[in-house]
Amino acid sequence: MEATPPWLSEAFKSAKEEFKQSLKNPALYDFSKISSIDDVLDEVMKIEREQAKTKTLRGLKRLEPLINGLKEYSAIIEVFVQAKPDVMSFIWGPLKFILQASSSLTSAFEKVVKVIADLGITFPSFKTYAQIFHSNHEIRRALCLFYADILDFYAVLLNFLTNRRLNIFLEPLWPNIRSSIAKIQENIDHHKTLMTMNVTLQDILQAHQARKRALEEYEHAQAFRDSQTFSTIRNELNPHVYDAKLTDILRRSSVHSGKWLDNEPDFLRWLDSADRTVRCMWLYGIPGCGKTFLVSNLIKKLQTSGQRVLFAFLSHDNQPAGDTVKVFHSFLFQALEDDTTLRPLLHDVSQANYRKLKSDSDSVLDLLCSILRSIGPSFIILDGLDELDEVSWQHLLSGVLKINENCPETKLLISSREERGISLRLGSKASLRVDHRNLEDIKSFVRLECDNMLLDMGSYGADEQTCIRIKEKLYTITGKAEGESIPNIRQHLILTVLGMFIYARLVLLMVKDQGNIHDIEAQMEDLPEGLDQVYGRLLTRIKSKLTPTLRTTVRTILQWVACAQRPLTEEEMLQILVVEPGQPDFTKGRKDFRDIRKACGPIIEINEDSIRFVHFSAKEYLLHEQSNSFLNLSEAHADATLVCVAYLTFSSLNGVFSSPDGEVDLQKEIMSGDYVLFEYASMMFLEHLKPSLGMPELDRRLVSLLSRLREIRSNRSLDISNIPKRFAHMFKSFADMPELQALLSAVAYSQAKAQLGLPDQDGTVDSPNNEPLELFSARHKFRTNLEGMLCHESDHEPGCRCEALKHLYGTKIYHCDQQFCDAYRTGFESKLLRDQHSDIHRRLHKCSVTDCLFAEVGFCNAAELQRHMSASHPSQISREGGTDPDMSRIPHDMRYHVLRDAVMLNQIGLQKLIPMNISNLESWKRGELLRLASRKGSTEILSYLFDEFKQLTELYHSLERLLAIALEVKNLPNIKFLLGRGANMSTGVDIPEGIFWGIPRISRESELYFTGYGRALSHWSPDLMSYLTNECHVDFAVQAVKPRELFYNPATRNVTLEDARKRFEGIKKYIIGPEEVCARGAVWTAIAGNAVGTRICLENGGDPNALTYAGSSKRGKERCALYYAVKSGTRGGAETVKALLQYGADPESQGVRELAGMKKIERYYFGFAWEEIVSRIQAGEDLAIAPPRNKFKARVPEAS
Repeated sequence: MEATPPWLSEAFKSAKEEFKQSLKNPALYDFSKISSIDDVLDEVMKIEREQAKTKTLRGLKRLEPLINGLKEYSAIIEVFVQAKPDVMSFIWGPLKFILQASSSLTSAFEKVVKVIADLGITFPSFKTYAQIFHSNHEIRRALCLFYADILDFYAVLLNFLTNRRLNIFLEPLWPNIRSSIAKIQENIDHHKTLMTMNVTLQDILQAHQARKRALEEYEHAQAFRDSQTFSTIRNELNPHVYDAKLTDILRRSSVHSGKWLDNEPDFLRWLDSADRTVRCMWLYGIPGCGKTFLVSNLIKKLQTSGQRVLFAFLSHDNQPAGDTVKVFHSFLFQALEDDTTLRPLLHDVSQANYRKLKSDSDSVLDLLCSILRSIGPSFIILDGLDELDEVSWQHLLSGVLKINENCPETKLLISSREERGISLRLGSKASLRVDHRNLEDIKSFVRLECDNMLLDMGSYGADEQTCIRIKEKLYTITGKAEGESIPNIRQHLILTVLGMFIYARLVLLMVKDQGNIHDIEAQMEDLPEGLDQVYGRLLTRIKSKLTPTLRTTVRTILQWVACAQRPLTEEEMLQILVVEPGQPDFTKGRKDFRDIRKACGPIIEINEDSIRFVHFSAKEYLLHEQSNSFLNLSEAHADATLVCVAYLTFSSLNGVFSSPDGEVDLQKEIMSGDYVLFEYASMMFLEHLKPSLGMPELDRRLVSLLSRLREIRSNRSLDISNIPKRFAHMFKSFADMPELQALLSAVAYSQAKAQLGLPDQDGTVDSPNNEPLELFSARHKFRTNLEGMLCHESDHEPGCRCEALKHLYGTKIYHCDQQFCDAYRTGFESKLLRDQHSDIHRRLHKCSVTDCLFAEVGFCNAAELQRHMSASHPSQISREGGTDPDMSRIPHDMRYHVLRDAVMLNQIGLQKLIPMNISNLESWKRGELLRLASRKGSTEILSYLFDEFKQLTELYHSLERLLAIALEVKNLPNIKFLLGRGANMSTGVDIPEGIFWGIPRISRESELYFTGYGRALSHWSPDLMSYLTNECHVDFAVQAVKPRELFYNPATRNVTLEDARKRFEGIKKYIIGPEEVCARGAVWTAIAGNAVGTRICLENGGDPNALTYAGSSKRGKERCALYYAVKSGTRGGAETVKALLQYGADPESQGVRELAGMKKIERYYFGFAWEEIVSRIQAGEDLAIAPPRNKFKARVPEAS
């Protein structure tokens, strides 16, 4: 045989290297020891033996076509290419790894076997082509293409199967895997044709490039499709994004606050993602102490260190953003923004039940928890919880605590004032009071702001001596002038007690308002003693130092800031100031010309063109008794209603309410600023009217203005017979004025329908003919004309009006045209973004069931609609289409998904769907339905499936395995049903990892077989035991439970010691010989890393020196609990070590000193050498366990 050309050897080597680079974690694999078909066949036989034991045989003969094809291929390349062993090992090694990785996942294994079988059919018969290889040397060049194809196939499967976190989402993620493999099969088909052609080297090189290009193009196309789907759902749900808020806070944060946190043990435990002892942290303090700045710097720190952090900044002036669903949506999309692998899961859930994804907080919480459990360590940070109304914060807090409870690797931090309700709800969670620890941060802030102020004063002409004198005075705010002792102890104590950034900030602003050294010194000699005094002085300035006209203007501004339904822009406020209720039009011009910030003083701030109080405590002060109720919220709403209604009656607005004639004049009026307040007034006047109706009597001016509004803007007589009575009841104050009550009720009903996207009787959504006022059509006309005045290209036309219009009407001018969409109110900054968003509303495939949400929302394609119909409205299929209820209209590959959804939703029509289609489902899919019904279905569904599939029960899913699933999730009715059908509690079965996702287990080895008794007791649930005994008549005296079943279980890992004690006492009476079980239990809790379980076991007679084997097979050497605890080198291991030593464990047993984990136990968790740890604990000292920095180094310097 002639020598192999060097380029061909290089081609095989290149394909091998390319394969290794495509693996996401190549360090996991060593293929060098697997060089023949025998290694794969041995693995197949091993899997068959294991599956025979568990009665889950999967028909592995289907692997034969590919194995035989690879055998032929390897023989060919060995002869004709003289392939070296390292090349051969990459043919057989990855296949063995794939079979090993998938065999422990029943559902994944079936899919893997199927794609391997399909590929085997695609693979050419190389025996047939052997003669061609003999006679045509050029054709041998095609062999390297097949080598690359084989490795492409292996890479796709290995990258998926070795990521255990993704395996639980097999169903939604598998379609993408299958599509990638289909593309590889296309390449193989193409390469088969090359072997029958007179190919040249150039042909082979082109084919190689085409293969690589085809795979890259497919990956790019798939990534684009996934990205488009993700963007579509994001646009539909419109989650709040807090990145800009974070950037703004960090920009305004002049100091890096929070360095003191590095000295707080609880915080360091929270910050350590591997530490499970502190998983929830509460930062609390008085208003204005810098909690938000502290949290922002913490978020930035976590992001910089590469941690995944989900965050939300809640605010009193944006209550809707604090809705639980909205916050969870934000967390959901933050989690998926950088982790693209799990995005198909979101799409799968949105198709299965879009209604719940959009509005049901429990459903979104479940999805978010599933994703968080899959992506690994994460941090959730929630700032400003107390700024929400009580109902909102209670619901949100309950939700995030559930996330914290259900996601062991997710840490939670909450920042708020010290509200009693929040304190009670958080109970014993770790907490830190900010205003008792932040003095150094405030000092840094004051010094920096003082230096900036002096620079400004210097630019105004202050000489050096004056600046030094002022600086000395200013530094007394921190209690210490540079180079001096404390000159003013009183000021130092004030600041120390207050601990408030907002106090320091406002005092500095008050000082800055003084124009000379004398006034600055006078101000510094009389510092306010508390935040209320600061606000009091600012209010005194308004009351006594402003002219009556300016005082009235400032009070008007503050009233509007307090009651506005969204933050007002500066232009909107300036137009409000010139609206005179009772006048037919503008009489003082289109806006007031003044500096709002200067007029009101530091009590407000203008940020990103929005006017807000400097802090929400300022609003509370002005509205409550501290200020003698300077502002009254009901009065503020009443005055706002007068302004909005009066403005809507102005003749300057006739252009949008009248016929289309004169649109040129309308654009002129828009340019003049006539419509600055139109968006706000037309949307919010009812929101101001409703709270103002609580006042003792109606304002006659309001009645007069509403009558005028009805007269000039209402386009028809109103029939309120079809309007729900609750809308009329809203406006019962107008009962003596039925025409006004009818108008207001109709407007409220029209707006409510529009926000829900509900059609009118004629099938349209708020058509002009059905508007009680012409607000929707007027708004549409205004927006259309405004858009028409803007340049839509990036290059603006000479003399364009874009900047002037954006100054008047804001930057988010482009709005969605769907009234129920949030973007209808908020808008976009460009036409492109708006148009991309609008595409999501063009879902033409509508559900035909009139009261279904998807009758309006619709679907993107017919297949998605059909799947929805079959899952949610199965009885409708036969009524509409006249077809049999056998899902004949559903694509074959979707039928299983339809039935699965029907099981999960407990659809009544399931009985009609299954009999006609049972022959269309593979056996394993029928088994999957049984498992799913055991887990989530009702007893009715499980009973029906059980009878339909009873011939499969013994082969695929024994009664005992179904019972194990029901026990694992504590589905009590199904447990009772399966026991009634004869399930045996004494039979040991396993639940292989990946059999379905959602079982709340952190660490369960698939090889461990639990009896029904053991699985029930492993929950440590007295309620479950009582149900089994009293309702199911289970006798726990029949069989003793094994220590492994009772203690090798994380069910108690995340509960308090006291709770675990109560639960164990509650189940103790059901255990035969609890002392004997506990005697050998400590070693199993140590293996599981369950420190709480260890302590419970030892308290109940456990032997701290007991020995056992790890795993189910008795191989190797028996080890003690201390050995496994030290070996783990984890926080849980350290806690277990402490408990074992306290109860007399031998510290020198089995060479624990030599274990690698000992360094972590000494250095990271105790901070002492092993001898000192032992001596202190044995002496009775309660050693703290924490990861303090350099503690070990300081204690034992010679070891550093």
